[in-house]
Parts: sequence; C-alpha cells; structure tokens
Amino acid sequence: MFAWSSRPLAYLVAGPLSDRIFEPLMSVDGFLAGSIGRVIGTGTGRGIGLMFMVMGIFTMLTTIIASQYAPLRLLEDELPDVIS
Repeated sequence: MFAWSSRPLAYLVAGPLSDRIFEPLMSVDGFLAGSIGRVIGTGTGRGIGLMFMVMGIFTMLTTIIASQYAPLRLLEDELPDVIS
C-alpha cells in the first residue's frame, strides 16, 4: 500500500526534477557533459534518461541492501500462515 500511495508523488516530482536538475546537467555545456555525457550523449532528452538510470541503480541498490536484512528476507518463513 505504501508503494502504491507514493506513485502520485513520484509523478508530480519527476517532471520538475527532470526539467530543472537533470536536463541542465546533460545539456551540451552542462556539468556532466564531459563525463556521463560521453557515454549517453548530451542534448534534449538525455536528462530524463540519466534520471531513469539513476533511479534504476538506486532501486537495485535498495533491493540488494534489503535482501541482506534477515528479518525482511525471511518474512515469509517467520510469519504464521492464516488459518481460515
């Protein structure tokens, strides 16, 4: 339920975050044009691409870290089954 309730917030934040932060970073003369820009390119649309890449990496790291937490990893085994 928490994940589903955060989706509207993500939709509201993604556009301005892309337009005001990531697009200027990936413009032809942007701060990241010389480093990441050499790999994924620079110009229009590269900022949203970088944002998706950053969020994907963040998601993978969160999953790896959460899988190392034993109570969360073993949740299915530790919770009793519902008897109906």
